[in-house]
Amino acid sequence: MNILKMLGFILVLLTAWNGNASGSTSSNSSTNNSASTENNNQEQKTVSAEVKGPHGGVLLKDGETSLELDIFERGVPPEYRAWINYQGEAITPSSQQQAVLEVRLTRLGDTVDSFTFTYKEEAYQGDANNGGYWLGDGVVEEPHSFYVEVSLKIADSTHHWVWESYEGRVAIKADIAEQAGIGTALAGPGRIQRTLTAYGNLVSGSENLSHIRARFPGQITRVNVNVGDRVKRGQVLAQVESSESLKRYSIFAPIDGIVTQRHANTGELALEQPLFSITNLANAWAELKIFPQQRATVKTGQVVSVKAAGSEQTSTIEQIIPTDSGPYLLARAPLTNVDGSNSNTNPWYPGQLVEAQIVVEEVDVPLVVNKRALQSFRDWTVVFIQIGENYEIRPLELGRSDKTHVEVLSGLNAGDSYVVENSYLIKADIEKSGASHDH
Repeated sequence: MNILKMLGFILVLLTAWNGNASGSTSSNSSTNNSASTENNNQEQKTVSAEVKGPHGGVLLKDGETSLELDIFERGVPPEYRAWINYQGEAITPSSQQQAVLEVRLTRLGDTVDSFTFTYKEEAYQGDANNGGYWLGDGVVEEPHSFYVEVSLKIADSTHHWVWESYEGRVAIKADIAEQAGIGTALAGPGRIQRTLTAYGNLVSGSENLSHIRARFPGQITRVNVNVGDRVKRGQVLAQVESSESLKRYSIFAPIDGIVTQRHANTGELALEQPLFSITNLANAWAELKIFPQQRATVKTGQVVSVKAAGSEQTSTIEQIIPTDSGPYLLARAPLTNVDGSNSNTNPWYPGQLVEAQIVVEEVDVPLVVNKRALQSFRDWTVVFIQIGENYEIRPLELGRSDKTHVEVLSGLNAGDSYVVENSYLIKADIEKSGASHDH
């Protein structure tokens, strides 16, 4: 995506977001209020989460009743703590008026978390009453992004409050997402490959190297090739006049390849020395150094990915051989060039240094995601799930990984649709919309 296209996409997103922001609260509240009113047959109050109480939580009021609700997460997993006041008195189990408090959180995808509360006699730092608090019966799982419904029964009355508390969520219309190239995939099982890195160099196999000699001793009368020339099998390399018969005969190339050595000039005698060396670059071997601490995990038959000079090829380790060059073994894997007759198109040539990833273990895991989907958000590593036109963060606990995928231990479910392509655009839009960590 070029810069102009990306800027255009961001402008469209901002316009769409501003339009949604002006009407989203009333629309969502109306839908949820309707359902909740039907269930409870009580009037709900839509409140602002920006009004804070003395403990830093959301302050809710209805007549002579007030409730402060806070997600407390200092030194403990996130939990709900609440303080209830009626007619100016802090409500505890010993109070004349008894209280029953319930909180219902509706998350993206209509998942609902419910909490009931019991009183805990423990001083809370900064508590104006220096007493206890009402504690919710579970962990408030991340992300803290949900539609909140609160029900408080006290003094023969039931009070209801509702509000939106969204974090790491943004709505993007389907046509805009398509124009921006936002692509998704389904989370599911996969295979993680554990690899070992090895280094080495490329060599020609003995089957790809030919040293050409004269068939009969004699004087070289003509030489047709030079070092670096590409030759075909059957091509005439030189002519020799036999010392015995005084007849001329031709010396032919036995293989396709490149002339890498020449020891023949017109007028010289051809005896038993090699006159030419030809190397066929259609194939090469990667010889990888396997040191003592790696020997137990490297075996023949293992898949290996070899990189050199911007090229990469997958092969299989066919041989592991000793060497007197150092304290290591050589793992050998064959490589194939696209066109062995043209040196300009050969990415693999003898002497070239290579880096390789040897697959030493493959593990099937129940849930993986593509590593391109990962983004940082606050102090988490997240992906963005998609439900309809809504996108929201999912903090992940990650396990093993390879070069393309990573195991998900928690934070995502199999079958979830998550953003793989251009996920950074979702992050940028969330940051611009100000969907912060606020309760």
